[in-house]
Amino acid sequence: MVNAAEKLVSRARQGAFLEVLPELVELAGRRGGHRNPVWEATAAAIQIMFWQDRFAEAADLAAALIAADGPRGGELCDQSVPFRSAFLAAELHAGVPAGPRLLAASEQVPEGRVLGTDLRWTAEQRATRPIEDLLPNPGDWGGPVRPAASPTAAALLTRDPGSLTDRERRRLWDALAAGNDFAAADRLARSSGETPPQFAVCTWMAGWYATTGETEAGERMLIAAHGRWWPFAKWDALPDPPVLQPTLRPVVTDRVREHYLTRPIGPEARSDRT
Repeated sequence: MVNAAEKLVSRARQGAFLEVLPELVELAGRRGGHRNPVWEATAAAIQIMFWQDRFAEAADLAAALIAADGPRGGELCDQSVPFRSAFLAAELHAGVPAGPRLLAASEQVPEGRVLGTDLRWTAEQRATRPIEDLLPNPGDWGGPVRPAASPTAAALLTRDPGSLTDRERRRLWDALAAGNDFAAADRLARSSGETPPQFAVCTWMAGWYATTGETEAGERMLIAAHGRWWPFAKWDALPDPPVLQPTLRPVVTDRVREHYLTRPIGPEARSDRT
């Protein structure tokens, strides 16, 4: 049965994110969150806030939910995203230290549950690793080509792009991203006029365009990525990486934000008739 949060998220994914956000926040503020609508509404609201650069508020929402409902040991305690990201993003983009909040939140969760374990692990990793490595979809933007993936890419690159099957095309783009071979990927995109069929590969290329100062190309790639994203859960409202990863943020232009916050996405886009 679809719960109240999932209905709101579906409405939001029809392109009404800003209109639905207040209702999600209201539902998130209810107590007794061992029942899933509360934590689901909170998770979706956090994702929408990310796209508005409201990182401190998103972290506050996560902390309040976990403090109130974590001790109950309900479904919330089986989650990790986007709560980990909320605390990390608040430090990276709003200057609110993540370590103490991660540990404090982990202590509100019964021992042995996924959320508590993940929050403690993240706090430990935060001490030795860059925050962006702990956020979704990190990329080695500006880094060297990794030759391990090159045999597959090299063989497919010799073919006329128009002769490739859909599966071969996906394999080619996956191999180029796995090998961090942006130069070859850029040549393929320009010569074929295509964009990668995978969301993750589109964001990888957008990050590379950001590092090379090609803002318009990065913008186009993120807009293409919009049509390739699919929620991994019913409460999943929007993809996080473009606004969380610092390398990608320069190509998250006003046009990109407007596109993501006002256009149908995921299953709601598939059913859109406009």
